[in-house]
Amino acid sequence: MSHGVKKRIRAPGDWGRPALLAALLIALVPTGAYGNQASAGVLLRQARYAIAEGRTADAVAKLREARAKEPRTRRGLEAALMLADLELSRGNGATADEVLAAAERDFAAGEASAQVLLARGWLALARGDGGNAARHFGLIASRTNERFVNELGVLGLAWSRLIAQGDATEVPTELRALVTRGSEPMLRVAAGLTLARAHAARGEHKQELRWLRALRRLVRGSTFGDDVELAIGLAQIDAGAPIAARKTLERLAQKTPSTSAVDGASTVRLIDLRLPPQEFVARLARLYAGRTDKTTGVLAFLVRALDRPAAADAQTALGMANAAIAARKGA
Repeated sequence: MSHGVKKRIRAPGDWGRPALLAALLIALVPTGAYGNQASAGVLLRQARYAIAEGRTADAVAKLREARAKEPRTRRGLEAALMLADLELSRGNGATADEVLAAAERDFAAGEASAQVLLARGWLALARGDGGNAARHFGLIASRTNERFVNELGVLGLAWSRLIAQGDATEVPTELRALVTRGSEPMLRVAAGLTLARAHAARGEHKQELRWLRALRRLVRGSTFGDDVELAIGLAQIDAGAPIAARKTLERLAQKTPSTSAVDGASTVRLIDLRLPPQEFVARLARLYAGRTDKTTGVLAFLVRALDRPAAADAQTALGMANAAIAARKGA
């Protein structure tokens, strides 16, 4: 991360809940119209303790019990989201989708329905099912007016299309507005990096650099600044401008010196930043499904994965630029 004064980025804790989209979404289902609330609340607390202690089977049992007691309340929805996340993390993708399909039937409309659709869309992405992911994300706008939730749906829909396309990459134009007007820095960065990679996959390096430079202006002063600067340097190498890349990467190395290594088990790696867009998205989904910290929700995960210590890779990327310059001189 860059040093100095930072713009405030919404902390993961602001979203509250420690599982799949429970940390991402705001449950708005009324809580006062149903009885026996305390019992379900106790079960949820017990499940959280079990997750923190690594007792996944116990957590699953508590969440299933809480879900059965209050299937149509805020707590029941929270239990369903947490349960689906745990099942996904255990490799039970089909079971996770069954849990969310049942929750979708319980919450057929409104804000809660949008939350379940987001969860089902993300689950489908994690399983590499772009078609079903697109179907779920595509319904969100009809269920809620909440801006942030709709923006997540737009991002998810674009990612779904990239997964479904395979090598026949098309530029997801719906990401353009998200890059420039997204309500969260993380959304702008995720959309901008994806849009840039889509152009790069088509050999459109001028467009790739144009979007990355626009993104740099939009996140200047935030902790994402070094990440975008690194992406620009790599794009300049790919565009056949290694001298410009060297200047960019030298500036990055000088501004944000770092001796720490990037944790490739939980963050996007240097090599990932050069992947075709559909592989980049698949990499993010696999990182989430395989994360060891089960209390990390999607928003917190994406912030951690994309807001990486990019300066740790500056010297490696600089070596790539120097090698490209040397090859050009020897040609």
